[in-house]
Amino acid sequence: MTAALRAPEAWDTAPRTGIPALREALAAHLAAPVDRLAVTSGIRGQVPALLAGVDAVVVERPTFLSVPRLAAQHGVRVELRDWEDILGGERLPGRCLIWVTSPARNPDGRTLTPAEARRLDELAEDHRVVVNQAYHWCAPDAPRPVRAELVGSLHKVSGGGCAVGWRVSPGGVGPDRPAAGGPPTAWQLAWASMIGRGGVAAPVRTGLLDPSARAAAFTARPGLPDGVRTVRHGAGPSLLLLVPDHVTEDELSTELARQGLSVGLGSAFGQERGAVRLSFTGVSDEDVPACVEGVHKTLARLGLS
Repeated sequence: MTAALRAPEAWDTAPRTGIPALREALAAHLAAPVDRLAVTSGIRGQVPALLAGVDAVVVERPTFLSVPRLAAQHGVRVELRDWEDILGGERLPGRCLIWVTSPARNPDGRTLTPAEARRLDELAEDHRVVVNQAYHWCAPDAPRPVRAELVGSLHKVSGGGCAVGWRVSPGGVGPDRPAAGGPPTAWQLAWASMIGRGGVAAPVRTGLLDPSARAAAFTARPGLPDGVRTVRHGAGPSLLLLVPDHVTEDELSTELARQGLSVGLGSAFGQERGAVRLSFTGVSDEDVPACVEGVHKTLARLGLS
């Protein structure tokens, strides 16, 4: 950042699509066409522009609910649907925006298969398709629909204050896209240099890859009783713990808290049945056995084991 502030161009107005150095660095890092990539300040800032001209938004379930809330605030009708329902393509409203997250969807790690990516390309003929790639680093070679808008950010790597993201548009960025401007020029220069020198490797490892490995270690150990299961589709730092319907998510989270485990409610991600999200960000390798023990004690207290 010090070096960037000393550069004469640090005080120039950045192009709306981002400075060339950062566009090129991000494109190389993400294996994306540079002529289709624009720099943004993050994912949520792109939502208003992506809503233009659509009648409704069909969002995956479970998901991070901030995007459907934003769409509703802009007066657009929102529907939450399972992936299978979305990919089936039936009863999709008019000209809609389809929003899915891949790879490593929060909270269950779901990632598009090649067949599912091709199906989204088919749906993109009549609808706008957006793929949230906030967890790109958990499965960088995951399939990407070529006709979809791909959005992402560095927030999962370096924190929400980073304010650096991207949008890859199938038709190219054009002279004015994205509509919401990106971060200040000096900040873009600094990140272009950091990405170009491989400076994101360490935060990717500590912020995403190590927690993802701990989530995998957790799912390999529990030996859960009948009626209780974990849902994790092979990538990402989080998973869902599902329990029988007679146990509420509030009861489950309260009992887990007594064991020193802080979890998210499944309903906060649009999950329909009793569930909580376990995230392994900020958890050490040594903590995983204690997490397993805490879950088993909780299930016993709830009469599930």
